[in-house]
Amino acid sequence: MNLKNKKVVVVGFGKTGFDVAQFLLRKNAKVFITDIDTGEEKYENLKKLNGKVEFEFGSHTPEFFKDKDLVVISPGINENVLPEIVREEKIPVISEIELAYLFSPSKKIIGITGTNGKTTTTLLTGNIFKFSPFDFVVCGNIGNTFIGEVDNIKKDTYIIIEISSFQLEKIEKFKPFIGVILNIADDHFDRYSDFSQYVKVKEKLFLNKEENTWAVLNGDDKNCFKIWKVLTGKKLVFGFLSSFDIYFKDGFIYSGNEKIIDFNKTKLSGKGNIYNVMAAVSIGKICNIKKEIIEKAIVSFTPPEHRMEKVREIEGVIFINDSKATNPHAVKNALESLPDGKVILLMGGLDKGLSFSSLKEIVKRKVKALVLFGKAKEKIGKELKIEKIKKVETLEEAVEVAYSVSEKGDIVLLSPGCASFDQFKNYKERGNVYKRKVSNIL
Repeated sequence: MNLKNKKVVVVGFGKTGFDVAQFLLRKNAKVFITDIDTGEEKYENLKKLNGKVEFEFGSHTPEFFKDKDLVVISPGINENVLPEIVREEKIPVISEIELAYLFSPSKKIIGITGTNGKTTTTLLTGNIFKFSPFDFVVCGNIGNTFIGEVDNIKKDTYIIIEISSFQLEKIEKFKPFIGVILNIADDHFDRYSDFSQYVKVKEKLFLNKEENTWAVLNGDDKNCFKIWKVLTGKKLVFGFLSSFDIYFKDGFIYSGNEKIIDFNKTKLSGKGNIYNVMAAVSIGKICNIKKEIIEKAIVSFTPPEHRMEKVREIEGVIFINDSKATNPHAVKNALESLPDGKVILLMGGLDKGLSFSSLKEIVKRKVKALVLFGKAKEKIGKELKIEKIKKVETLEEAVEVAYSVSEKGDIVLLSPGCASFDQFKNYKERGNVYKRKVSNIL
C-alpha cells in the first residue's frame, strides 16, 4: 500500500488515533482527524503534529469524509457512527492493526484475544520471550499500539499483540502466525446486538488462517471448542482434560507427559490464571522455547494490578482487588478459586447489558454477603437473590460495609462484573480507590 498523498481519515484521536496519525504523516499521507470528543488533551496532541493535519472535534460531518481514500477507525469507535457518505463512496474502512499488519516487516504475529485474561496472557508470553533468544515486541490493546511499534520491528521479530474484539471488526488481511482465543463469554452487549455477533467477531482472528498458521484455543470453553473443531491446519487445545495438548492436573501444567510447571510456584492465583498460563505455555511450545525457559519466565512473572491482587490482610480478613473483572464470566473465575461461604463480594458499576443470572449458583455457594454499589446495583440484586445483600452508593461505602460484617477467615473481594464508567475513568482508577480505602482501614 502506497500512502503518499492519499487522503486518510483517522476516526478517534486517543492513543491509537494519535499513533496512526503520526505513522500516516511519516508515509506522506494527507491526514484528516475527526473525534466526537472535544477534550483538552485532543488539542495538546494536535500541537505535537505541528499543524500538518486537518481536524474536526465534536462531530463526524459527511463533508469531512468526502473524496477520501481511506478511513482508519480506532477500536473504541463503533463503525455505526460513520456518516452514510463512507458507504456511498465505498471508502475502505480498516482498523489500526490491519494498517500495521500491512506495513509490518515481520508477520510473526502472536495474536491473543478472549473475553477475559488477555492482558495477563500477553504479558506472560512477553516474559517467556524475554528469557528466550528471540527478538520480540509486546503491543496492542495493552497500551503501546502495533502501529506505534512498526518502525521498531525487524523481519524476524515476534509481535505479541493483545487484541480486543473491537480491533478485529475491521480487518481484511491481518493474519497471526499464532492466534489464541482464551475464552468467549457474554460481554460488550452495549456494542453488539447479541452473543452470536460477538462470537463471530472473535472468530475473525482466524479469518485468513492457512495450513501453516496455528490456532490455540481453550477446550473447556464450549464456544472456543466449536471454533477449534472446524478449523483446519495446525491447532492446539488446552484445558483441564488430560486428552488435551496442554492440560492442568494435580497442580501441574503438562505438555503431553511432560511436566512444564508447578502452578503453586507462581505468583498467580485463580482458575482464570491457570488457563492464562496454559495458553502462554502453548505459545512457548509452538515456538520451540525450552521448558526450562518457560518455567523460569512464568515463576518469575509478577501479575499486573487489579487482577486478583491481594491488597492487605487485617486481623485474618483478606482484601482482594479484582477491579478488571468487568463481566460476569470474570467474576465467576475469581470466585472459583476461593473457599465456599467465606467471600464478601463487592459488585456494581455500569451495566453493559449483560445478565448476572449465570452467577446464581456460584454466588450461593461461595458468597456469605453481597455488597452492591453503583448504577447496576438494583439489577444485580434482583438477579442474584441471596439472603445477605447490602446496597450502597459508592465503592468507599461498600468497603466500609464489607469490613463491618467480616470475620477472621473471610475474603473481601472487589470483583465488580460491570464497567467502571458510572463513577470512575476506568477500572484502574476504581481499583486504586479500593486499595486506598482498604489501606486506610485502621
